[in-house]
Amino acid sequence: MEHWHASLVDKDLILKIDDNLIKIKDKKYFGCYQVNGVILHNVRLFFCLLFILPCQPVAADEHGFGAKWDFSSRADKRTERDSRAQYRLRFYPQYQFDDNWSVHAFAVTGNAFSSSYNTVDDGNSDHFYLRRLYLRYQQGEGKTEVGVIPTYKGDVASTGLSQHGWITGLRHVLPLSDGRLELVAGELAHVDDPNAFQAFENFNYFEMEYSGRLSPRTGYEISLERMTGSNYVRGELRHRTDKDTIYAVEVIDKLDSNRLKVLVSLGKNLDLWGQKTQLFAHVSHTDEDLGLRAELTEDFLDTGYALAAELKGKFSPKSALSWFAKIERYQESKTNRLQLGLQYKFSNL
Repeated sequence: MEHWHASLVDKDLILKIDDNLIKIKDKKYFGCYQVNGVILHNVRLFFCLLFILPCQPVAADEHGFGAKWDFSSRADKRTERDSRAQYRLRFYPQYQFDDNWSVHAFAVTGNAFSSSYNTVDDGNSDHFYLRRLYLRYQQGEGKTEVGVIPTYKGDVASTGLSQHGWITGLRHVLPLSDGRLELVAGELAHVDDPNAFQAFENFNYFEMEYSGRLSPRTGYEISLERMTGSNYVRGELRHRTDKDTIYAVEVIDKLDSNRLKVLVSLGKNLDLWGQKTQLFAHVSHTDEDLGLRAELTEDFLDTGYALAAELKGKFSPKSALSWFAKIERYQESKTNRLQLGLQYKFSNL
């Protein structure tokens, strides 16, 4: 595997990736982090990514290397817990060989399948992992992916597996006259060790999903899933009332025990302080024995009834800097959670 690195003019920052560089270790010195012998200063790393790496050239025909990055920081407060300052760095590099073939990777902070944030000043939380690495062949709306692949083919559903997770195996998306058929087969494993370089042990994951439309404004998905020894069926119905409002109902049924997760949501574009702002709100109920199918969704906290509302917006239409706010209520544990944060996106794709 070829090595690549990025460095600042001074010698305080070196970013180098090879087969062994997967995770930020906990050892600190001089305000820096040691990563398999490579020093990363977290503040300087951010500015390196912000100003230098987005300037990597890409060929005019859009073949060659490109990357997307985003950096988020948030304040996270839960009932009966101290407030936490957290940050997330996501890196999506790719190399486009021609119009059809490409190779993709994904690296992010966090230390588990559905965890992508590190906590500031927590010596046990300085992580950065290469989670996915896969080859893609794409022709029109159809595609095939093989390797350590994403958990999703396009948009991420609220009842889908975490967008920061992985499946080791193969995905094939076949466009049909009235919809799309997706087949995924492989292994879902080592959910607490997000390292893409893991030995494949056994097939334990299979998914078959069909996506179609009932009308120009109403779409649906239905899928059968086999994961970690259990069988599930998932259904989703989405209806767009106008260009700014979407209603959705999503259901997961664990067929082995008839345990359910049901979620009803509203997505709407608002005009807030003169800027376009996205609102997403939902009410849900998750049965206690749904197992990993519930726990591996994004930022899972608890079973039972839950309410959540989230706002996302930009400071100006062309700004790469955005803000977000999210509030959640979990009835069974009487837990309230508030998140406030900022995100900066940059890309040369």
